[in-house]
Amino acid sequence: MKDFEIKKFAKGEKPKTSKDGGTVIIYTRVSSSEQIDGQSLEVQLDKCREYARTHSYTVLEEFGGTYESAKSDKERKEFTRMLNFIRKIKIDFVIVFSTSRFSRTGSTTIIEEVEARGAYVLSATSNYDPRTPTGKYMQLMELANARFQNDDKRVTTIENSLKALLKGRWIGKAPRGYDQKTTKKEQIIEINDEGKKLRKAFVWKANENITNEEIRKRLELEGFCISKQKLSEAFKNPFYAGYMAHKFLQGDIVLGNHPPLISKEIFLKVNGHLAKNHNGYEQKLDKDYAPLLGSIKCPCCGKNLSASLSTKMRKKFNRNIGYYVCGRKGCKFNCSTKNVHDAYSFLLDSYAIAPIDEELLKLQLEKTFNNLNTENKERAAEIKAHLRNKQKELDKVETNYALATSTKQREICQKVMDRLEKEIIEIQKEYQNIDLELLNLDKFLDYSLHLRNNLLEMWRLQGLSGKRKMQEMLFPNGFQYNKNNEVIEPNKVNPFFVINPLKSAKYQYKKEKTDREKPHPSLSVLEGGLEPPQPLWPKDFKSFVSTIPPFEQHIKDRERKTGFEPATLTLARLCSTN
Repeated sequence: MKDFEIKKFAKGEKPKTSKDGGTVIIYTRVSSSEQIDGQSLEVQLDKCREYARTHSYTVLEEFGGTYESAKSDKERKEFTRMLNFIRKIKIDFVIVFSTSRFSRTGSTTIIEEVEARGAYVLSATSNYDPRTPTGKYMQLMELANARFQNDDKRVTTIENSLKALLKGRWIGKAPRGYDQKTTKKEQIIEINDEGKKLRKAFVWKANENITNEEIRKRLELEGFCISKQKLSEAFKNPFYAGYMAHKFLQGDIVLGNHPPLISKEIFLKVNGHLAKNHNGYEQKLDKDYAPLLGSIKCPCCGKNLSASLSTKMRKKFNRNIGYYVCGRKGCKFNCSTKNVHDAYSFLLDSYAIAPIDEELLKLQLEKTFNNLNTENKERAAEIKAHLRNKQKELDKVETNYALATSTKQREICQKVMDRLEKEIIEIQKEYQNIDLELLNLDKFLDYSLHLRNNLLEMWRLQGLSGKRKMQEMLFPNGFQYNKNNEVIEPNKVNPFFVINPLKSAKYQYKKEKTDREKPHPSLSVLEGGLEPPQPLWPKDFKSFVSTIPPFEQHIKDRERKTGFEPATLTLARLCSTN
């Protein structure tokens, strides 16, 4: 065409010839860390560099050099970094060892994205030119073949993994608390020190039903740090009970060859507690001004009440006034924590254990005394070891502070020292709370039996977890507060305390202005009738119990069926914490 003036309005461009030369980048990848050890990356890189030299290409950058799965193109960090580079700087080619190293999804989107920026993907181990129709076809066939190989390998892997699981062999990394050594011939999984601490967490949750946050804090004092979320996941993992759950099993569960951390009964009991809290959700109960949380119910809708401090009273009078409130939408029930606590103290003061059950309580107290001695010594040893480690850390930081030459280094050391000192103080407090020098058995029994005649005093001496445990023992289904009568109305009372109430003193005056005495209404029941008859224990109760072989089994069966430990055991634990 000789009309050069009109030629500038032409569209398109002449196809590029296959001449050598141009700017390129190199991308290498392996799918596992084992291939890195086998120097597969070095082989790929050498081949790509040789290909660039042969065709006189100028290498601008090299990407990859690590192991990244090619199952998903968007999840590869080095791959994404390479694409970002192409978007900013114009290049001619991306050199890879083979097209299958570039992508194994079978998708052409990534290839098209590179080509949309004027570049092409070249394979150092192939002879085709992707700029020609034949070369493009060969490239797409390589991508499709890589996808087929990937899918075929996946099916084989799932089948082999399923066979291993059915034989009791775990196919992944063992969860926290286990050390694992796996070879082609055998698999050895053992419980480590963290596992022993996790076992304590399961036992605390099963027997005391305390919150995950309280358990987490206890573990932290013993040097084992774990988040509430991870702890909740551990509680729901049947691996710790000796069983295996995996998606390859398609809803089934099998018994594993690894040693169980806890028994199946403890695992089910823990998850029974979690199931009662809305599928594992735990209400925030660590509020000192509202110890009845978890037990007090709304009289309107029956839901658990929450608690809050009055913002208006705090701003206006600088006073913290607490209220129990119902959080259900549309329910406006609320009541003062002071009024509720007065009514609860009044109710609790009317309950006690009858003297006829004293021998039963003594038996349980003796067992509890021996168990607590062992448990406290073990836990104190863990806390003391953790305290020593923290002190060593503090000593090192103090040394670094003394040797620091710059103000910035001193400031950093000072912050770390302040943090460690606070942690050490908290650990020391907890260590002091664990009384290694427990009272001798006689004094322990006397003090405990004194408390069982005064449940109100026992309740006041407890911490938040102890108060909640005692409330669950006395009122398993919780209670409600009647604002009109200013009394606590239990939904159910433990028969252990109802059948033989001890106190018969007159009611205490509920308000200071009250000057009229009211006789104490009897809470005792008849031997027969609507209530079950009262058991009559022999005088020599201890020898009597020892002659009954199924007694211990009966206690265990009752605990397993109801999900709650017997009242005597709970009471013994509560007595021992004071």
